[in-house]
Amino acid sequence: MKRKSKRHQPKVDYVALNDGDQVRFINRHPHISHFEQFQNDRPIHNLIYMVRPNDRKTEKTNGIINDAIINEIINETQLTKPILIPSANSHLNPDPELKRVYQLDFEFPKDLTVSEVTELVGKDTPVEVMDVLTQENSSWTMLKWRDYYNADPNSRDRIRNVISLEVSDSILEKLIQIPRFVKDIDIVNCLWSSSNFQNHLNNHAINVSKPKVTKYCLMSVQNSFTDFHIDFGGTSVYYTVLRGRKTFILYPPTKENLKSYEQWCNMPDQNKVWFGSLVKPQTRPVFPSSYNNNGIKIEVMPGDLLILPSGWIHAVFTPEDSLVIGGNFLTYLNIPTHLLIYDIEYRTKVPERYKFPSFNKLIWLLGYFILKGHDSGKWSSYETQQSLLTFYQAQLFVLMTKSTDKSTGRIKSIIKNSIPFKLIGSIEGFLDEFQDSLQYLRKDQPEGLTPKRIKMNN
Repeated sequence: MKRKSKRHQPKVDYVALNDGDQVRFINRHPHISHFEQFQNDRPIHNLIYMVRPNDRKTEKTNGIINDAIINEIINETQLTKPILIPSANSHLNPDPELKRVYQLDFEFPKDLTVSEVTELVGKDTPVEVMDVLTQENSSWTMLKWRDYYNADPNSRDRIRNVISLEVSDSILEKLIQIPRFVKDIDIVNCLWSSSNFQNHLNNHAINVSKPKVTKYCLMSVQNSFTDFHIDFGGTSVYYTVLRGRKTFILYPPTKENLKSYEQWCNMPDQNKVWFGSLVKPQTRPVFPSSYNNNGIKIEVMPGDLLILPSGWIHAVFTPEDSLVIGGNFLTYLNIPTHLLIYDIEYRTKVPERYKFPSFNKLIWLLGYFILKGHDSGKWSSYETQQSLLTFYQAQLFVLMTKSTDKSTGRIKSIIKNSIPFKLIGSIEGFLDEFQDSLQYLRKDQPEGLTPKRIKMNN
């Protein structure tokens, strides 16, 4: 009897070959070899914040790592470097001592499978499925995805990946409790949990739905690869592996790296170019100091909890079939970066449906919220408020620009439809009032600090 090898056989992508591309294999993206060759230039604990039971911060909590400790780490780092909490999920942590040490307020499903996800979200629920080779999406049903995922690996026609299934409107949502330390810094959560904010919306008939971006279920088969990207609106991400494992390569959002990223996004053959080849090695220190690296490679194992900072450029490789729960969030610590990435999305022509929901309206509402003094301590950074003012002024400039250009007309329409005029009144009056409020912060600024300027017009 002839034995059948269980080793995955390479499958040639004949469609690409017929289109004139070089030989490539359906079950392996060509960038994976670059990914595997990448090495950190320093030990990982010198590149990210690795939370450990013996962390000096836990001396006052008798070795316990709770939400207050993670909040302290977040505020100390200003969320400018990745934070990894190994074995944080007690469901996947066999060590009783670590179960005692980690007292974090979150909840993720235990032993979740793709078949169970299908039942919980609905078999007919549409889901975007990425073809790993082309990085393009097609619409499937969850039932079709389940059958594909559960099939023998050798019978899969191509390597496919699901990374955009948001489950807030499903039964699965009830099994996920977002980490408390994420909620504490999430702008959307801060606003929507405020009775003052809700009253202002209701009293002025402002129609805006709470963005649902904090509960994603990501399902990837072995050899899945998501090319370099920045999460929409420069959002931060919490990320925990329930099955399998994931590997990240990340680059900090330095001025040079973002310039290279924008150049790469506008390349006609973007999918064929390894972004890392465009990144220039750092030759001088940059600010903040956590950006002083030439990229970081992080492996995330089952039970680990990873916090990705705002604006970091990253790619993800899946060495084995995996299932992940994660979510995106805007933070009051990183508003200038959020605005900077939103500007890049505009220049790289990211479609509206791939942007953070109602981002522009949310930013204007945030400005009003700050101006009226609600939870003002959270938003008291001069750089934060100056970046918001510059953003608003740039949008006013666009609205006042006389142009018949279709692109300008489109952005004008987006701006007009997202500004809550019923709440803020005239833009000019609102900006004058906002600028006046900055006078109280400006006197405390160090000399020579130049705030980031956000330009919406090119």
